[in-house]
Amino acid sequence: MASRLRQFLVHAGITLLALAAALFAFSFFGGTDLALGPLVLRAQRGSTYPLAAPASSKLAASPVAAASLPPLTGRPRNVILFIGDGMGVGHVSAAGLLLDSPGAPIAMTSLAELGLMQTWAANNLATDSAASGTAIATGFKTNRKLVGKLADGRAVRNIFEAARVRGLATGIITTSGLVDATPACFTAHVDSRDDFDSILEQMLTSGTEILVGGDFSYYRKARHHRRYQEMLADLESLAARHGYTVVRDREALASCEPPLVGLFPPRPQGPPAHGPPLAVTLRRAVELLGNDPEGFMLLVESEVIDETGHVNDIAGSMAALRELDEAVTTALELTRGRDDTLVIVTADHDTGTLALVDGDYAEGRTVVRWATGEHSAQWVPVFASGPGSGLFAGLLDNTDLSPRIARLLGLETLPRLAEERAD
Repeated sequence: MASRLRQFLVHAGITLLALAAALFAFSFFGGTDLALGPLVLRAQRGSTYPLAAPASSKLAASPVAAASLPPLTGRPRNVILFIGDGMGVGHVSAAGLLLDSPGAPIAMTSLAELGLMQTWAANNLATDSAASGTAIATGFKTNRKLVGKLADGRAVRNIFEAARVRGLATGIITTSGLVDATPACFTAHVDSRDDFDSILEQMLTSGTEILVGGDFSYYRKARHHRRYQEMLADLESLAARHGYTVVRDREALASCEPPLVGLFPPRPQGPPAHGPPLAVTLRRAVELLGNDPEGFMLLVESEVIDETGHVNDIAGSMAALRELDEAVTTALELTRGRDDTLVIVTADHDTGTLALVDGDYAEGRTVVRWATGEHSAQWVPVFASGPGSGLFAGLLDNTDLSPRIARLLGLETLPRLAEERAD
């Protein structure tokens, strides 16, 4: 029996080596795609091109002069900012064609204004969620993995901090771990996105009224972070010391009043995600934050688009896009006729660089290609509707978002260092 197993493993190893050699020879001499029935084997050779460092003026942002911005077209009272983590132009293109049928619009593409946004980081063309989230939240470029800080260690002010100075309520909803990079960029200032304990501590002292996300119990780095795990075990008492109530299921979320921390386990099926559908949580958050007399700012993130992009899962990506788009539909329904809420849908970066290269209506199938399983430097879409939405049309940089939102809401001028005094 052992000799048969050994013989099988030897033959299997030889077959795999032969196949690898054949694919290498094919890619080098013949092309990049080899079709074996429905299976397409793909080999791609990388090449290099000279790259200059970004201009220093782009890394040390200065306050945006009002004269450099388009004229205001109304001021919102509230802002709902959607971030599809990893959602590139290819993802939205695919969603517009595949979620229903070609020609059937999706909610986000029905918003009045359309823009494109650059996402590069201070130390790499291909950013991560920490660097891009910091740029979106503060108006400053920074290095990958840094949260709310510049490369030299200085903390920078985020749009939520500026909003609370003027009395606005703030909230965060994410399908990712609550202490993941994107939510952290609006609530914390740490040297690494993996400093989960410091991020959670700063979230609970931030004054953010609604914090809803996952417990990160599936994520290896969080599971092995001893201090973070200790804080989770004592979360009810820790949160209570800062005035928060902890909820862990959909029913409790529906009845709890802010300030609240919703910490959910992973969903039982599908790619890693937490909590109720985004549309459900968004409806509850708008119901609660909408009572604030000064208005509110709400961040809504879908992490699943990024997760499925990393593994090139088209079915999972389209399911994630559908969930995000249903949340956008809900936001538009809740704000229809009010004319006081700006809705923005964008992404922190592209993941996977998705493309549809063929689609046969008679056969009822499409062929999907991915350029990578990593982040890319591709531009991402921006959709906006509501008062002031014209400021988000055209070509933008991720550092443009928070200064323009701050201007529309009448907040202090951004970007600025954390220790600088507000206007």
